[in-house]
Amino acid sequence: MLEIQRLLISIITDNGTYGFDERFSKGLNFIASTDNTCGKSSILEAIYYCLGFEEIIGAQSEKVLTPVYKGNLKDGDAEYEVLQSSMFLQISNGFDIITIMRCAKMENRHSKLISVFYAPIEKMFDKDTDKEDMYVHSKNSAQHEKGFHAFLEKFLGMMLPVVATTDSIDRKLYLQLV
Repeated sequence: MLEIQRLLISIITDNGTYGFDERFSKGLNFIASTDNTCGKSSILEAIYYCLGFEEIIGAQSEKVLTPVYKGNLKDGDAEYEVLQSSMFLQISNGFDIITIMRCAKMENRHSKLISVFYAPIEKMFDKDTDKEDMYVHSKNSAQHEKGFHAFLEKFLGMMLPVVATTDSIDRKLYLQLV
């Protein structure tokens, strides 16, 4: 079971920090607005991106994200340069809670790196919180112990099937295809 509990987005610009912080209820949640360009798609992008599922929306890594995460952020009529952007997704498997951190733009941090904090968002930087760095979109990331999708499969209690591929090598089905 995958339960999305909270999403925190932090975007540091040359005009200060902007962000989004929302807790989700159990069950069905709607992301709606009567206006266009309010961030609905950007919220969904952040969830996919944190889970390493951004291929669902068209590409790998930060390339798939809207400019608000890596280029410029509009605030009214003004536009500010994005200096750094990070996304934190708190999820549960029904028993345990973890926080996933992935950055779209951060100096000296690769976009394939995902940090998993074994705590809710508000406790992720506590000194006694365990943290583990993992990777996505690299060779064997669905099977290697430091591959985020291998971790996520185990965390969610799933057992993905092995499927035949066009190069005659059997591989695990990608989580984003489920």
